[in-house]
Amino acid sequence: MKIDDAYIPDRFRNQVALVVGGAQGIGRAIAARLAREGAQLVVADIDRSTMAHTSKEIAKQGAGVRTIVCDVRSRRQVERMVQRVIQWYHRIDILMYVAGVGKGVPFLKTNEKLWDWTLDTNLKGAFLVSKAVVPRMVQQGRGKLVFMASTNTWDAEAELAPYNASKAGVFLLAKTLARELGPHGINSNAVGPGLIRTRLTEPFLKDPKFMSKYQNLIPLGRIGAPEDIAGPATFLASRDADYVNGVLLFVDGGQLA
Repeated sequence: MKIDDAYIPDRFRNQVALVVGGAQGIGRAIAARLAREGAQLVVADIDRSTMAHTSKEIAKQGAGVRTIVCDVRSRRQVERMVQRVIQWYHRIDILMYVAGVGKGVPFLKTNEKLWDWTLDTNLKGAFLVSKAVVPRMVQQGRGKLVFMASTNTWDAEAELAPYNASKAGVFLLAKTLARELGPHGINSNAVGPGLIRTRLTEPFLKDPKFMSKYQNLIPLGRIGAPEDIAGPATFLASRDADYVNGVLLFVDGGQLA
């Protein structure tokens, strides 16, 4: 099957999708998929130059895309971002929270700065963005929240204490919102990628010691690509997933099987 065959034209027509952390990697793949399937797309990221390049590439598909620079650790910037999206489109139908950071450091060398940087971006950012978006979705009586968790949510890896803790928290936030917001017509779910080729994982992929652990862990026999995550993530944002709520969908080539 060609990758173009996987797209479902107009699946998200007349829906507004906000992809936070959409400049590169998994976020970029999700943003491109949503735009290709008809969404009115807003990409937010802290990386202005990469985001500009991504938006140009998506626009070449003939899709409309707007961008907003936002540091998800800042409540003021997050609230301004959401207000701008509402000013533009008067609604937000889909939130994809993909922003995330991580660095492999032994626990005894993990300092408070690294802990705060990781938790503030991965978990506090997810809280701030959803806190700003959800009131509009409640008014609409409908919405889809999709958070990017990880296989580390379930199976912690050594030397990644802040990352592991943050991703476990992301899923429990998603699960809590599923319980609280379901009565308002809002679905909240998470995706748990395995090892995916992105800028975040590049240092690990270049580490022979790290890679030796993965040689026999993935039954499908390959490291994932960002596009492998885009399909499952957009499924959770679609009407096909209207009765899916509070789940963690692992996309890992069978690593946790």
